[in-house]
Amino acid sequence: MAANLGCPIWLAMAFGLFIGAFCGILNGLLITGLRLPPFIATLGMQMVVRGFVLTITNAMPAPAPEAFGVLGNKTLFRLSREFPGIAYPVLIMVVVALAFSFILAKTKAGRYTYAIGSNEEAARLSGIKVARVKVTAYAFSGLCAALTGIILASRMVTSQPNGGNNYELNAIASSVIGGTSLMGGIGTVGGAVIGSFIIGVLSVGLTMQGASYFFQQIAIGLVVIGAVAVDQLRNKGKK
Repeated sequence: MAANLGCPIWLAMAFGLFIGAFCGILNGLLITGLRLPPFIATLGMQMVVRGFVLTITNAMPAPAPEAFGVLGNKTLFRLSREFPGIAYPVLIMVVVALAFSFILAKTKAGRYTYAIGSNEEAARLSGIKVARVKVTAYAFSGLCAALTGIILASRMVTSQPNGGNNYELNAIASSVIGGTSLMGGIGTVGGAVIGSFIIGVLSVGLTMQGASYFFQQIAIGLVVIGAVAVDQLRNKGKK
């Protein structure tokens, strides 16, 4: 909408990132300030934001300026027809994955995040500012969700108010399959990336075999249940 009003494309995208981060901060404040369960707070925010978007757009898609499609459709290092280059979204994925891998593995904020996930009360007693770290984590989560939405809109060069439905389930599935524990404290960005590749390969493989989209959802759901079951058994074994 900002781009259609004449705002420079980069500034319109920056505004979208700000909105995503703002929603993440609100989630973090609801969870740390009001002690709401994280699942309820994020689910409620999802419903509020989706309802707001559907209201202001009347659930109708709108075309974006042609320049808005550069981010999602152009490539870098194009050499020939046989090698069309590397798409910008792939480069963004690599940069984001490397950045957050470094943050989690090599920085104080990353170690604090793992500590809170493992045992929040122990982290608090150790002097970690739990609320600040959690709000920051939710802000980054909202920022990455907004980045995904911008790339999706850029690829289609249009705004789709219903776009991205069930993406959160794929994100959870990718993380769990990649080794992230739903109990907290365990998981890596690299594992989540591998999990997303597994989901992608599974979906493409089923499509090539002629399976319907609905059957793909059944298969992915069963894979998620299996991954969570393994995680639960692993945690039980540690106890």
